[in-house]
Amino acid sequence: MSESVTIENQKSESSRIYTLYYSFFLIPFMIAIFGAVFFLLFRFITYETHDASELLNQVKIGSKTKRWQSAYELSKVLNNPETVPLDMGFKDQMISAYKHSINDDPLVRAYLAIAMGATGDEFYSEELVNGINDEARESRLAAIQAVGMVKSKEAIEDLIMIIERSDYQDERLAATMSLGFIGDDRSVPILNQLLEDEEPNIRWDAAIALAKMGEITSAPIIENLMDRSYLTTFPELDPKEINKVILTAIETSSLIEDNRFEPRLVMLAESDESLKVRDAAIKTLKKSYNRII
Repeated sequence: MSESVTIENQKSESSRIYTLYYSFFLIPFMIAIFGAVFFLLFRFITYETHDASELLNQVKIGSKTKRWQSAYELSKVLNNPETVPLDMGFKDQMISAYKHSINDDPLVRAYLAIAMGATGDEFYSEELVNGINDEARESRLAAIQAVGMVKSKEAIEDLIMIIERSDYQDERLAATMSLGFIGDDRSVPILNQLLEDEEPNIRWDAAIALAKMGEITSAPIIENLMDRSYLTTFPELDPKEINKVILTAIETSSLIEDNRFEPRLVMLAESDESLKVRDAAIKTLKKSYNRII
């Protein structure tokens, strides 16, 4: 009887050990293994390369969805100067891909235009100028932006024509900004006209573009852009955007000399609600007016 009880106790103890083994080691171990496999599979499926040449190859041979996604990723990669290929082979392939994308999804061509623009390389100028005349709005707008990014002087006449004739405000705004990036004196007359444009963003960007070229005609608008009370009259601007506009205006004010800027900068430096704005105004006063607040 005693021996039978001992055997039963041993079985019970053995069963308990197995239960503990399964509960605290084997089951968690299996869960960890399956979790690791699932994670690796997910990473494999969602893997995105950051190699510009490989992304460009995917643009050329990938599926319809993959092509525009790869073009988008390429535009991000080429936005970093350290990851921009400098060899002519890559540049020629970019041009070739852009030419062939004319009959593709407009998003592919649009992101390729932005990718070329992101390099800042004037090598792409001629092809991007051709893209300004695209029928698809997405790719046309991207080309308008990109010619400014590569500072294409060949695009000036086309950009002026867009400002004068386009029915789309986003195209007119992009053309205005691109003229500012290019900074050619031929654009001064049209930019001065835009200081009276009915679209506020176009007026503001025309003033900033003129200030970059040292044109004093931009001063009244730059002064307004440093006025928080003025900017709050535009309901489409949230507080963060207002701060960004003021900071841009402060930076731009240092590009031209006008007595009206100093008192406005002093006011911002002493009492503006944003510490970043105060700091920027203080630094500009010291740099441009040798005045310490």
